[in-house]
Amino acid sequence: MTPVEAMAADALLDRRLKINLPAPWLLRIFGRKTVPIRVKLPTAGSLIRMSSLFTRMEIDLQHLHDGNFSSVLEQIAKHGVTTSRIIAYGLLRGTWSARLLNRPLAWYIRQHMPMQGLAELAKIIVLMSTSETFVSIIASVASLNLMKPTEASQPTETGS
Repeated sequence: MTPVEAMAADALLDRRLKINLPAPWLLRIFGRKTVPIRVKLPTAGSLIRMSSLFTRMEIDLQHLHDGNFSSVLEQIAKHGVTTSRIIAYGLLRGTWSARLLNRPLAWYIRQHMPMQGLAELAKIIVLMSTSETFVSIIASVASLNLMKPTEASQPTETGS
């Protein structure tokens, strides 16, 4: 089994995935280069907060892909902080820990990780949290819509 397959199996079993972040200054003095963080699947609350931040960014992905370098830099300057907050919400699982530690963790990963590292973290979070479950929930709840007219409640045309 390859390491990628092992990580995918761990994610499916809701085990923690190991991610290495650069160590803080104090640990670097003692020779520690990275700090391992164990990440579980994001909760529904985390996914909602991440989705809310993303929709507030109002980014046109097609324009971003087709844009020149200056427009990409403009988007980084405009939405870089929000993007790091989305990644931090993906790493933090609990409600209180997410509310208390989101901004400090977002600042830390923004200051100590290269853009490539942030992109890898974002890919891991996206792979761990898929939208199929949300679509399944919405489809199930839609069947419970009591206000939807049924065939029996439709008025029939009877003439006299």
